[in-house]
Amino acid sequence: MTPITPESKETLTKLRNLLLEQHKLLLDRERATYEAENGDIGGPGKFLTLVLGDPHFAWLKVLSTMVVEIDEAISRRSTAEQPVADALLAQAREVVRPRETGTDFQQRYYAAVQDSPDVVILQCKIERVLGL
Repeated sequence: MTPITPESKETLTKLRNLLLEQHKLLLDRERATYEAENGDIGGPGKFLTLVLGDPHFAWLKVLSTMVVEIDEAISRRSTAEQPVADALLAQAREVVRPRETGTDFQQRYYAAVQDSPDVVILQCKIERVLGL
């Protein structure tokens, strides 16, 4: 089989960085919503516990999982081959399409895109990297 090409590694690295940045923006938005409904979360430990276990934040696991999968594929120790890179890019093209009707993630992502110029800017950058 064929190892991941340098071009695909570069694309996946750019995508990974943008997804991580988008994840942070979305986490900050969800934290603000959560705190408006439930009061101050407190420190980073309490926030991390909520992010990992509270249903309010569960939809964001789609992005964090994608980042981890990309990290594993492009790490120096990885033996991943080009079909893995192709599959990750295809998955990203499907997942990060905001839709009014679609998966839970796509619907929530759609709402975030409608509401936040910062999310829109990153979405445009993600789409550019993915060739959408």
